[in-house]
Amino acid sequence: MSNTTVFRFTGPTTAISVSSTSSTAVTITPQRNDQQNFCAFLNTNTFPVAVTVAPASAAAAVLPTGGNSSQSFVLGVSMAQPMVVAVPSNSFSVTTICAGASTGTVYVTPVGTQS
Repeated sequence: MSNTTVFRFTGPTTAISVSSTSSTAVTITPQRNDQQNFCAFLNTNTFPVAVTVAPASAAAAVLPTGGNSSQSFVLGVSMAQPMVVAVPSNSFSVTTICAGASTGTVYVTPVGTQS
């Protein structure tokens, strides 16, 4: 049997522009009656992207550097499938950032419980 990932979408996919400065906080809100517990993040760019998630207005995303930590998590490059992350229920806020002069897009899709 092959591995299968089932997504129950609870809202539309949002494209967030990524550059070397943190994006403006974007609010992700479910559009259906299902409770939103998770979110799928997809980075199709050829560079890593740091993402910050918060219940209200997310702080600026920060790429971690050698010896320093960050409240952001990092998406790998050229992802074939999204990373599904637990998020605050219902609406939440997202910011993104990448290193150098790179620019691109990260796709954010709210999803419900995977049962």
